[in-house]
Amino acid sequence: MKPTLRWLRRPLQHPLVRFLLVGGCGELLYLALFSLVSLAGGSATSAVAFAGAISLMLNAVLHARYSFRVPFRLALLGRYAAIQVFCLGLSLTVAWALQPLGMGRFAIALITMMLWASTSFVLTHLSYRSTS
Repeated sequence: MKPTLRWLRRPLQHPLVRFLLVGGCGELLYLALFSLVSLAGGSATSAVAFAGAISLMLNAVLHARYSFRVPFRLALLGRYAAIQVFCLGLSLTVAWALQPLGMGRFAIALITMMLWASTSFVLTHLSYRSTS
């Protein structure tokens, strides 16, 4: 690697940085696929289902191979999907609890996003590490 790019290599050694990069790319893919299905005349429900399924599968593979550097196995897809369903439920519960407190929507969005990302990282890391 060129000496001028060495500064970039150090942060990429940490699984959390790789996890956030993969997750960010997954979100962009989700939005792109959602837009394509919507523009093609699909309903919002079909767009969410298609974009969500593709993004979830790709994220499961990329988190194994890139974020945590373990071989991908089909069982990991099931674990990853279960983790995401758990994180969704947790985020919905927290949003439901915060809303009556008069907290703004943007604040609730930031709190639940951070909660989802951190919980997803920890649980995925533990799940994927147990397979290596």
